Amino acid sequence: MEVFMWSGTIRYIKLEEALKAIDLHVKQPLPTEEVEISDAYGRFLAEDVISNIDVPPCDITHFDGYALRSIDVVEASPTNPVKLKIKARLYPSTKELVSLGPGEAAYVATGSPMPMGADGVLPVEASVVKGEYLEVKFKVRPGDHVIKAGSDVRRGEVVLRRGHRLRGQDLALLALMGFTKVKVFSRPKVCIIPVGDELTDEGNVLKLGEVPCSHALMISSFVLRDGGIPLRLARVPDDPSVISEAVIKAANSSDLVLTIGGASRGEKDLVSTAISRIEGARIVFHGIMTRPGRQTGFAVVNGKPLVMLPGLVQSTIVGYQLIARSIMFKLMGLEVDDLTIKAKMACNLKLPQPKGFKRVVFVKLDRDGSSYRAWPLLGESALLSIPVRAHGYALFGEGLDYVEKDSMIDVCLLY
Repeated sequence: MEVFMWSGTIRYIKLEEALKAIDLHVKQPLPTEEVEISDAYGRFLAEDVISNIDVPPCDITHFDGYALRSIDVVEASPTNPVKLKIKARLYPSTKELVSLGPGEAAYVATGSPMPMGADGVLPVEASVVKGEYLEVKFKVRPGDHVIKAGSDVRRGEVVLRRGHRLRGQDLALLALMGFTKVKVFSRPKVCIIPVGDELTDEGNVLKLGEVPCSHALMISSFVLRDGGIPLRLARVPDDPSVISEAVIKAANSSDLVLTIGGASRGEKDLVSTAISRIEGARIVFHGIMTRPGRQTGFAVVNGKPLVMLPGLVQSTIVGYQLIARSIMFKLMGLEVDDLTIKAKMACNLKLPQPKGFKRVVFVKLDRDGSSYRAWPLLGESALLSIPVRAHGYALFGEGLDYVEKDSMIDVCLLY
């Protein structure tokens, strides 16, 4: 492939070429680590998890009731009840082995180990107990209300795959299988540098010429969502020397650097200039053929990847989703796996220009019977209300002018 060298001006390249360029420069994933399962929620598995045991390890009861031998109650009916001697009472905490012989039953709580010799359970609701005897008025078939050993998980079964993000139910299963630790990918430390003279801390009473540092808060949240550790540096002014110093500091203390703002062509868009002044730094590309987000750039500083995110909020989001997010996942040894759904366009859509670019359109979803409809949300890329109202976005190809109503599209969910 062609190797792109920054020429000092924005040069737009195809998204696919940008991702290939990233592949050439971000090759080595971060080391893996072992963590306690109590600390593993939301982490990505670095290896397959294989069960060493059957779950459950033995036959257990599905309901409260009486375990018995089905052969003893073949003739049971309301008019011909069968009497069984209640031999024992079993609970999930019972450690002693119990065996039933002909004419015997045992009380069992839900989750109790089945007594040896028993092959079915009469639910407590259908049970009639008179003293030490159980009267059975209904047939019980072999296997009734019994959870067989290994019916949940078999010994040797791969239960969770490498790259799977651990959820609460996964942690419960790991505990059932006897795991105390799992091997996961390290969480990338992502340093976020908001750039702009106008920026002020969130929550301040705003004056003329001030803008809250809201984009950094949003990107920090995205980094957390994607399994990283956000490190927010103090906002920096539109000064190349100060930006360079902040970038060097960030590169020395993180795995990935994200700048926000200062990435376009204006007088105060100085991030690329600041990076170019850093010894050994290399701007790989600046500009992708995607709208919004076309001012996004990628550089390497002190061996660390850096993404220049544009400052207009929709462009910030798109630059993160298409470029920065892919780098984060590569650092974890993974490919991005977007959560997408199919939806029908709710109306005709004339795509924004330029035609030679991929177009990202934010969409709002609603139900249409058993499927979804996607309503396009159009407006200038500075409008934050559009992604706030959106459930996701669709990425349309370079040669497309028009999307007809009822066309099926892929919607990447934005959460």
